[in-house]
Amino acid sequence: MPRSMPPFAVEVRRRVSESLALAKAANVTLTESHRYASLRSHWHVTRVEILYEIAYLRLFVQWELYLEAALVRYLCGYRTAAGVAASVTGAKLFSSIAAAEQALLAGKTYLLWHNPKGVVARARKYLLNSMYEQVLASNEARLMHFADLRHRITHGQKNARMKFDIATMAIAGRRYRGARPGRFLRDWDLTTTPPRRWLDVVGDEISLLAKQIG
Repeated sequence: MPRSMPPFAVEVRRRVSESLALAKAANVTLTESHRYASLRSHWHVTRVEILYEIAYLRLFVQWELYLEAALVRYLCGYRTAAGVAASVTGAKLFSSIAAAEQALLAGKTYLLWHNPKGVVARARKYLLNSMYEQVLASNEARLMHFADLRHRITHGQKNARMKFDIATMAIAGRRYRGARPGRFLRDWDLTTTPPRRWLDVVGDEISLLAKQIG
């Protein structure tokens, strides 16, 4: 009997919500710190922005874990929540998750999952026009910007700063002083009603894409 995909998308949503709650708690604490001298000297905007960056890293890691877990199971014949199975390019499906993982690794010790173009190419090697591929390919540019936000948090090189500036120009229409990810993530998307923080916007987009994939 075909197996259904575990509720990985639900887990992505849960983890994203945890990250958003962390950022919200940081904002609340900042607001309250003005009332208490013991907090005022220790709690300021820069530290809140750092927590926003940590929150973003947490949700992006969950996205990468999801992409790997979902693809491996599609290679084993798992079906989406709607009951749709992906067609494979080879003669047969893999008999186990371990076998599918070994095939994907192809002798490597790990794979990278941040770059949507690379992940799409990986999926195309094994699956025929799958929903997995379609969702990622149709959102490739946006997801690459999300990956560049992640890289700016973990890397300080000129290239990482440049790509971060390109990402925020594409997403928010502006650059941020110091190329500080936390400053962008805590900023407001004024195109929504009511306005929302960019961390919330990105988190919700990732959750939705996970749901569409399976």
